Amino acid sequence: MPTERLTVPTLFPALSIPVRMRSSTYYSGKGIGIAVIDSGFTAHPDLTQPANRIKSYYDAVRREERRMPGQDSDFYSWHGTMTACTAAGNGFLSRRRFSSLAYDAELILLRTMNNNGRIPTDVICHALEWCADNVERYAIRIINLSVYADEIDYSLSHPVTALVEQLTSRGVVVVAAAGNDGKMPLRPPAAAPSAVTVGGLDDRNTMNLHDNILYDSSFGNTIHGQLKPDLIAPAIWLPAPILLNTATQTEAATLCALDALPNEKLALVLPLLIDDTSLPPDLAQSKDIARIRSCIAERLAEEKIISPHYKHVDGTSFAAPIVASVIAQMLEANRSLTPVEIKQILIKSAKPLEHFPQSRQGHGMLDAVDAVEKALRFSQ
Repeated sequence: MPTERLTVPTLFPALSIPVRMRSSTYYSGKGIGIAVIDSGFTAHPDLTQPANRIKSYYDAVRREERRMPGQDSDFYSWHGTMTACTAAGNGFLSRRRFSSLAYDAELILLRTMNNNGRIPTDVICHALEWCADNVERYAIRIINLSVYADEIDYSLSHPVTALVEQLTSRGVVVVAAAGNDGKMPLRPPAAAPSAVTVGGLDDRNTMNLHDNILYDSSFGNTIHGQLKPDLIAPAIWLPAPILLNTATQTEAATLCALDALPNEKLALVLPLLIDDTSLPPDLAQSKDIARIRSCIAERLAEEKIISPHYKHVDGTSFAAPIVASVIAQMLEANRSLTPVEIKQILIKSAKPLEHFPQSRQGHGMLDAVDAVEKALRFSQ
């Protein structure tokens, strides 16, 4: 007889980014350099295994370059590691299930968050300046910025905006997250005219286009009246890595293991593992299987855990690197494309989200397949 098990919602399913975007895996960003300017990073296996694709790590706070980020999971490493894996992770710890679209791209990682948890404007500027100085050295074709400056400034003289414009003129596509509050105005770099500014789409974790709605993201116009964001991309229900050797990862692995146990084993094993979780301590002595499973399910949902190594994340911080990964595919398909041409293709291939205002979505939803096909066929 099969073991009886109480049926309750536990691990929440997550569509992978390639499935979500209905994208072909033929182009993988191979040979394309993506610079990710973010909080901080660790050398995650999705970026380093089976082959290391991190070409350089620059600490713009300390102003020092190293070959690789460290293995320590500092508080500032979470956000950047997640955006880098969204842009170019190969899903190594998920057997490729949770890979990016640009899983063969090369990465240049730049830390900008200081030890006080802030990302000052001058540090973002320094990171962009370093990129400008090293465009040829590391063959940087794309910069992803899921950070923003302190100031609400739409002028071309703002130093972040000025650097975005300068880098674009040198052939680098700059992708910027719009921000996560529709009541807050855009800030540089999202307000830079030449940036590909990305707002958020909520696809409700389904493949049904009729389920799509807007994610609450910032919007507005540039100093020239240009509508921002330029387009929207999935910004919620996205799989991202949990940092290794952290209490969060230990708990995720433990909860997943407990969740998979049959009923007759669960109450026996729980006392051995409960200290690795945030489950109620008295649960260790409980024989109430229904309560144990309910508590495990609640904790999995609270932490948004989808597997021992991945969890749900949300925000335009993750919509932007999805667009960056599509741009890497486009450049692999046609390396002659300029930033202006890439932006034009993204805009022309975007699909408007019906029944929602254009001011919130720009030209519409990212269409990864059509963008790559248009890039392949594009001729000057």
